[in-house]
Amino acid sequence: MLEAVLIFLVAAYISLIIIEYFRYQNDEPMLILLKENVKEYEDGHVYIDYGLGYKSITYERKSIYGKQFGHIFIRVKDALN
Repeated sequence: MLEAVLIFLVAAYISLIIIEYFRYQNDEPMLILLKENVKEYEDGHVYIDYGLGYKSITYERKSIYGKQFGHIFIRVKDALN
């Protein structure tokens, strides 16, 4: 019984990450948004949205423009590397 519950929870979490990724690709908001953060720079802004173990980063700067989706530990790029 416990194994079935754990398998269900892992499958549900993986499904959530996949759904969130496709929503991210379509520029839709996260289903589960725990925290929003905005970093301001001289040449624009970086928007960081935190989910359950993953995050979305949107760069709207003159030097960096684009977006990232990944695990909670990905770093915000300060410059093009």
